Amino acid sequence: MPPPPDVAALLDSLGLAIGTHQVEIIDFPQAESAYVHHTRIPVAAVGYALVSPTFAQGRFPKLTFIELIHKLPAMDEIEACTLAAVCNVEVQPPFWSNPEPFGIHLWAMIERYDLGAFFQRVEHPYGSRGDHFLMRPRGFEWADPDNPEIPGALDQWRAEYRKLPPYRQLLVATILQLYLQRDDEYWMRRVPKTWHAAQGIAILKEHGVLHDWGKLCALYPGW
Repeated sequence: MPPPPDVAALLDSLGLAIGTHQVEIIDFPQAESAYVHHTRIPVAAVGYALVSPTFAQGRFPKLTFIELIHKLPAMDEIEACTLAAVCNVEVQPPFWSNPEPFGIHLWAMIERYDLGAFFQRVEHPYGSRGDHFLMRPRGFEWADPDNPEIPGALDQWRAEYRKLPPYRQLLVATILQLYLQRDDEYWMRRVPKTWHAAQGIAILKEHGVLHDWGKLCALYPGW
């Protein structure tokens, strides 16, 4: 099934298209030199990485995986749908005014990839609609209004994180950064986190989790 016209047009502006089985670069001069607005960097970086991680790294040499996640909230709905499309996912806007699908998918991923050592469900939702408002990263006593750090909990969080295979580290990093949307002062210190964006996408693809990752990123409604 061909992508919607607005998705196809965005891809075309980047020299990309969705072929029969995968994303393709159909115009290398365009892919190499086209201006990429900052809100379209996630689409471009992921699309190029799925064709060639080497090309993607050359196109965005300084873009880390963490920085890629930080750019996601700036996407509009067409850009979010296009990101989903290159990850072979179908999503249905609106996203910002429809948070429930994100929360459902978030908790499904935490269960599917056994990430309960890093994220917990709290009793009081820190927000309104959407089950994601009941999620908090472990390490603090969220029931206490002062949110004190639990002694030793962050050290344990990091120790468990280091044990994970890289693809699960990338999933933890994605969820944490979507939650924070700022520099992390607590959890991911002295742990693996310096992947280039193209390297991270290649790892997710290799382990068959790009579909879930792309859906989570595309559905993101803000936190």
